[in-house]
Amino acid sequence: MVPPVQVQRGYDPSNSYYAQGLRARYHLDEIKTPLVKDDKVYAKIGYKPDLAQYLARSEARIRAGGLESELPAGFPKALSGPMCWSGADLTDETNVHHLTDDERMEIDAALEHFKDLELEGEEVKPSNFPLPTLGKKLETLRDDVYQGHGFAIVRGLDPDKYSNEDLIVVYLGVSSYIAERRGKQDQRGSMLVHVMDRGEQPKIRDLNTQQPFHTDTICDVLGLFTKSCSAKGGKSILASSWTVYNELAATRPDLIHVLAKADWPFDTFGRDPPYYSRAALHYHDGKMFLNFSRRLLTGHPDSPRTAGIPGLSEAQAEALDAVHFIAREHQIKTAMVKGDMRFVNNMSILHCREAFLDDDSSKRHLIRVWLNNEEMNWKLPVALRLAWARVFEDDERGVHWDIEPPRHNDGKWLKTSDSCD
Repeated sequence: MVPPVQVQRGYDPSNSYYAQGLRARYHLDEIKTPLVKDDKVYAKIGYKPDLAQYLARSEARIRAGGLESELPAGFPKALSGPMCWSGADLTDETNVHHLTDDERMEIDAALEHFKDLELEGEEVKPSNFPLPTLGKKLETLRDDVYQGHGFAIVRGLDPDKYSNEDLIVVYLGVSSYIAERRGKQDQRGSMLVHVMDRGEQPKIRDLNTQQPFHTDTICDVLGLFTKSCSAKGGKSILASSWTVYNELAATRPDLIHVLAKADWPFDTFGRDPPYYSRAALHYHDGKMFLNFSRRLLTGHPDSPRTAGIPGLSEAQAEALDAVHFIAREHQIKTAMVKGDMRFVNNMSILHCREAFLDDDSSKRHLIRVWLNNEEMNWKLPVALRLAWARVFEDDERGVHWDIEPPRHNDGKWLKTSDSCD
């Protein structure tokens, strides 16, 4: 793998959320988003959804009346197709491909072929990681991700048989058949993010409560490799945002208006600008995009919301919780097996995880990549193009390929990710 290198060209990446080139291209210096001090009362809503609070808020808003009864202009009454599903309609084996012995041998041969080329690990792609048989199956799974149910799992790889470096090459090589381009996942420029408990002691991650539903910000495919599993819990949970849309469109069109309005304040956590505003829901070119990280809208116990930036309105708080609780009704909990490679359509599928418990011998450790397939990707609405460019088109920010979880000089874990794990 290429060694960690940080590239700086005339700006301070620790404070500037956007690189100079992006600021110029999108005329960002003309847009002022200063911190404000006002007496406006915002909704009380936290990172963890509260069902009783949500139901009370919903009842109060309906009782007050004056809610939109028609959908926004141009929005469909209902979405259709395989992307609209409920967990009750699927099985634990939906879109799971179990590697055969021959396919595992093919992966090993591709790894040796790539190593003989003496390229850096980040250069791996289908043309130099040949999978003549498995590659065709991966292309079918790719179609499932972009045009089918919106997710796929490749199961049966043994991560313990590879060195850390070889394992990353295998992961990137296989995933390149789904989507070849990789993006920067945080301000630091992490290309690989190790999703794990960074605490020094094993601890319970609230085994009675799952993580809130969200998407990552922002890619067309979220890739997750399961290097190891927790002692208990930690399953991956998925839900179709198209199904969530259909239920809201039929019962609460006013919340579609709220989600589609470009006034959602996304926190940049102390950077410049301190926040940016856009819609959470977009309909473009026949596709519905639901894209948000709850942490950026409510804050998180480990990263409180920045003081002086707008909070959520009562309507936004209700809409955010409605998405979570409707998604929970239609979710599927997919088994998580050591060695799994999981690919999720980040535009149409909401995800979260079960709470989990690590112990001394079993620790949950995923390796995340943000992927883009330039041919298969949906046409982006204008409002998402800047966020997209920050991930896939910013060549000024640092670049770090962390084969192992990074640490500070004092040995403590380095927190790298800007988005919820």
